[in-house]
Amino acid sequence: KVEKYYAFEIPDVPAKSEYLEVKYSADYPRLPQDLKGQTFSHVFGTNTSSLELLLMSRKIKGPCWLEIRNPQPSNQSVSWCKVEAVVMKPGLVNVVKDLSPPPPLVVMSLSMKTTQNPKTHQNEIVAVAALIHQKFPLDKAPPQPPFQTHFCAVSKPNDCIFPYDFKETIKKKNAKIEIAATERTLLGFFLAKIHKIDPDVVVGHNIYGFDLEVLLQRINVCKVPHWSKIGRLRRSNMPKLGGRGGFGERNAACGRMICDVEISAKELIRCKSYHLSELVRQILKTERITILPEEIRNMYCDSPRLMFMLEKTWTDAKFILQIMCELNVLPLALQITNISGNVMSRTMMGGRSERNEFLLLHAFHEKDYIVPDKQVFKKPPQKLVDEDEDFEDQNKSKIGKKKAAYAGGLVLDPKVGFYDKFILLLDFNSLYPSIIQEFNICFTTVQRLSSEAQKRAEVEEEEEIPELPDPSLEMGILPKEIRKLVERRRQVKQLMKQPDLNPDLYLQYDIRQKALKLTANSMYGCLGFSYSRFYAKPLAALVTHKGREILMHTKEMVQKMNLEVIYGDTDSIMINTNSTNLDEVFKLGNKIKSEVNKLYKLLEIDIDGVFKSLLLLKKKKYAALTVEPTGDGKYVTKQELKGLDIVRRDWCDLAKETGNYVIGQILSDQPRDIIVENIQRRLIEIGENVINGQIPVNQFEINKALTKDPQDYPDKKSLPHVHVAMWINSQGGRKVKAGDTVSYIICQDGSNLSASQRAYAPEQLQKQDNLSIDTQYYLSQQIHPVVARICEPIEGVDSVLIATWLGLDPSQFRVHHHYHKDEENDALVGGLAQLTDEEKYRDCERFNFCCFKCGTENIYDNVFDGSGRFIEPSLQRCSKTECEEPPFNYVVQMNTKLLLDIRHYLRKYYNGWLICEEPTCQNRTRQVPLTFSRSGPVCQACRKAVLRPEYSDKALYTQLCFYRYIFDLEYAMDKVITEDDKEYLKKKPLRREVCEAYKRLKSTVDKYLSMSGYSEVNLGKLFSVSLGRSVGESNHERQ
Repeated sequence: KVEKYYAFEIPDVPAKSEYLEVKYSADYPRLPQDLKGQTFSHVFGTNTSSLELLLMSRKIKGPCWLEIRNPQPSNQSVSWCKVEAVVMKPGLVNVVKDLSPPPPLVVMSLSMKTTQNPKTHQNEIVAVAALIHQKFPLDKAPPQPPFQTHFCAVSKPNDCIFPYDFKETIKKKNAKIEIAATERTLLGFFLAKIHKIDPDVVVGHNIYGFDLEVLLQRINVCKVPHWSKIGRLRRSNMPKLGGRGGFGERNAACGRMICDVEISAKELIRCKSYHLSELVRQILKTERITILPEEIRNMYCDSPRLMFMLEKTWTDAKFILQIMCELNVLPLALQITNISGNVMSRTMMGGRSERNEFLLLHAFHEKDYIVPDKQVFKKPPQKLVDEDEDFEDQNKSKIGKKKAAYAGGLVLDPKVGFYDKFILLLDFNSLYPSIIQEFNICFTTVQRLSSEAQKRAEVEEEEEIPELPDPSLEMGILPKEIRKLVERRRQVKQLMKQPDLNPDLYLQYDIRQKALKLTANSMYGCLGFSYSRFYAKPLAALVTHKGREILMHTKEMVQKMNLEVIYGDTDSIMINTNSTNLDEVFKLGNKIKSEVNKLYKLLEIDIDGVFKSLLLLKKKKYAALTVEPTGDGKYVTKQELKGLDIVRRDWCDLAKETGNYVIGQILSDQPRDIIVENIQRRLIEIGENVINGQIPVNQFEINKALTKDPQDYPDKKSLPHVHVAMWINSQGGRKVKAGDTVSYIICQDGSNLSASQRAYAPEQLQKQDNLSIDTQYYLSQQIHPVVARICEPIEGVDSVLIATWLGLDPSQFRVHHHYHKDEENDALVGGLAQLTDEEKYRDCERFNFCCFKCGTENIYDNVFDGSGRFIEPSLQRCSKTECEEPPFNYVVQMNTKLLLDIRHYLRKYYNGWLICEEPTCQNRTRQVPLTFSRSGPVCQACRKAVLRPEYSDKALYTQLCFYRYIFDLEYAMDKVITEDDKEYLKKKPLRREVCEAYKRLKSTVDKYLSMSGYSEVNLGKLFSVSLGRSVGESNHERQ
C-alpha cells in the first residue's frame, strides 16, 4: 500500500490517495488499460516499458557512469559484445556521482552505392566505403581529420565484369580496396568488418530511410549468415522491413547508436532541401559530385571510371562525417539526453516530444506522482491538401483544416504599407515558458473541470479557460523544471565569459547552453501537442490566452504613449517611431521596455531590433532593413525577410532572386520614380533572358517537401512534386519518402496537360530531347506573382504593368484591389468616415449620359464643375462647348438611364461570381465550395487561397452612395464647395429646373439605398439571444 499523487487529465481521480502497488514478473502479459473492479476504478502503469521503469527507479538521466554491483557472468551469450554480465535486480545498478569525462566512442561513417537489377527491379549493393575513428571524444572539439582508418569494398552487378587492369590500377594507386566477386561476398566482408570494429555510432545520410533497409534486405536475399552483427544483440529472425517509421531497421541496429545527419540537420539548420549535395554546399561550403544509380553500370567500362566511383563513395562518407562534426551532433545529443533523461539513441532519431516527456517523467516520479500512461494512437487521417511546412509558422491556421483545439497566439492586423522612418521591434523573451513561470501554470496548480463539466463544454463547443492558480500556492513542477533549465543556461553563459577559457571547454559550454535552450523552448509544446503523453489542452489554452492578453495590453500601453503600433505577432510588436534619429529610437525603446517590465516579475520585453525601412505586406509577411549599430552613431543595415515567397522552398531560384532584387530596390533610399524605373528595366531583361534561354536550368528548379509517402497521396497527378517523386521511386536507387524534398521543373512536352501534370525531374529534362522549359509558366506563375505581391503597396506598379514588362499578355492579369486591405480595413467602424469623398469613390464607375442634341457623352462625377466665377452645376451645360442644350431638359431620360445602371450593378452583385484571391489562379466560379477556412471559402482549383466575391456588397453600396453623392445638391453646397464658391452662388442663384432635376435623380438613388441593409446594424437582433437568455435566467432566479 502506497500513497501517491495525481494531477493529470483523467477527470475525477483524487489529487492524493492510497494505491495498491503491484509488482510481478515480466514473463506474464500486461493488464488491460481499461481494467475496472468492484474495489478499484482505475489501473495505472499497465503499459510502462521495462526501460522506463529502470530509468525512473534508478534515476538514470542519459549516458553516465554506472556502478554495477554483484554482476554474474552470463551462461549463454545473448549479444556480440566481448564482455557480458547479468544483474539479478535493478537495485544493484546505481548512478556514479563522479564527474569524470565520458569515454571516447568508436564512430563509423558509412556510404554505399547501389544499382537496380533490370530483371528483379531490386536495388543491389555494388560498393561500400566506411571511415572509422576509434577514440572520438564527446568533451572536446572534433578531431582533425575526423577519422583514423577506412575500408572500401567493391562488387559488380551480375551482367558486368571488372575491367581487366583493375587490380593493377589499385596497386599503382596504393589503395586499400577489397574486391568481392559477388554481392554476397561483399556483404559478408562488411558484416565481418562491423563485428571487428564494433562501432558505438554508425553515421550516414538517410541511413534510416535507405541504407539500413537495403543492407538488411540484401543480406536476407543473399542469405548472408549473422545478419544481427549490424547491431549488438544476437538474433536469428530478421525484423519486418520497410514499415512506417523504419521501426524494423531501428530494431535491427539496437546496441549501436545510429546518427542520421539528415535528421540532425532538419532539427538544427534551415535548408531548401536536406539532400546530401545541398548539406555539403551549405555546411561545408563545397560542391559534391553526384553519380546517379543508372550511371553506375557505365563505371565498369574501364578502371579510371570505376576508381572515380569508389573515390566518390569514399568522399561521401567523409562529407557525412564532416557534417556530423560541423553540427556537433554527438556532443549536443549527449547534452540534450543528460538534460531530458531519455536514451541517446532516441535523441538522435529526432522527436522533441519524447525528450520533454522523459524530463517531466523524472520530475513527477521524484515527487511520487502517478504519471500519464503512454497512449497508442491510430494513424491520423491523411491531409487531402499538401502543405509545405514552414518551420517558422507551425501554429498558423491552415486552409481546409478542422477548427483548432484552442486559440493560439494573437496576431494584430498589420497596417500594410511601406515605412521609411525607423521602426522599433520589441519582443518578449521566451514568452510561453515565461508565462508558465510568471503565473505558476502547472498540472499540479491549475484546477481543471470535472468530467460532467467537460462533457457540457464539448457539447457547447466552448473553449473553457481555467482560472489562474492562487499566487500563494507553492511553485508547480512544470514552472520549476523550466526555471531550472533557464537558470542553468544563465550559469553556463556566465562561464563562457571567463577570460582565457580553454577552447575545448568553451565549445562544451556552448553546446550545453544550446541544448538547454532547445529543451526549454520546446517544453510548452508538450502541453498543446495532442499526441504527447503530457497533453493538457486547458493548460495550453490558458498559456496562449495569457499570451494574447499580454500582447494586447502591451499594444494599448504603447498607444497611450502616443505611438503607433503597426503590427504584432504572438510575442512581438512593431512600433512606428516617425523618427530618423537612431539614438532617440533606442531611448524610446528602453522607455517602453522599462514601463512594460514593471508589470511582471519574470516576463521581460526587450528591443529585438530596429528597422531602417519596412515593407509590410500582410500578416507574417514583411521585408525590412535591420539596423546594426557600429558605434559613434553609425550603423550598418542588413536585409531581413519574413514569410515572403522568396524565403519559401516552393518557388524557383529565378523568382526568388527577382523578388530579392525588387525588395532591395524598394528598401533603398532612392526616389520612387528611380525605383520603378530600375524594376521595369530588370523585369524586361529577365523576360527576354527567359525567352532566349539564357538562364541556367538549375534556376528553374522548384523544391517541395512531401508531407507523406508519395504512394499515400490520393491525387498524385495534380501534385507536381508527388508525380515526380513517384517517377524517382520507380527508377530504383534511393527512395523518396515523407519529409523529403523533391526538385522538379515545369516543362513543355507537346501535350495540353495542365502545368502541374507537366512536372519533370531535372535529370529527365537533361535526357529527353522532347522536353523544354515552359517559359510562359515561369514568367506568369512564378516570377509575376512574387513581384506583384511585393509591389502591392507601391504606387505606380501594378499587376498589369509587371506582366507587360515581363513580355506577358497584360489582358490576362487584372489589377487586384486586394480584399484584405480595402474590404476589411475600410469596413472597420470609422474607416470610411476618415476618407475624403475623392478617396471613397475613386474605384466607382462614373455616370455617363449622351446629349440628345449633339451625341456627346457627358461624364458626371460631381454636382458642380469649375470654381470661383466659373462654377456651375454639371446638369446645366453639355460638355461640348458648341452645344447649348442643357442636360436637365432630359431629366426623365437621365432618370431611366440611372435606373438601368443601378439594376445592372444589382444584377452583377446577385450573380454571385467568386474569384480566387491568389493572383496566379484564374479560377472564377459561382459554386460555393464546401471547404471553409477562417478567411472564407477555399478555392478548389489551387487550394492555396480563398474565394472572394468578384463584386462585393461593399462595392455595390459604395457605387449607390456615389450616385447619391453626384446628385446631392444640398450636400455639395454645404460640404464640397469652398466658401468663395458659396459666396458666388449666393449672388447668382441656381435655376429652379436644375434644382428639381437634382432632387428627382437623388430620390431615385435614395429609394434603392433605403432598401439596402448594408449600412444598418440591428442591435436588438444582434443581442437578442444573449439578452433573451439573461432575461430568462433572471426570471428563473426570481421564481
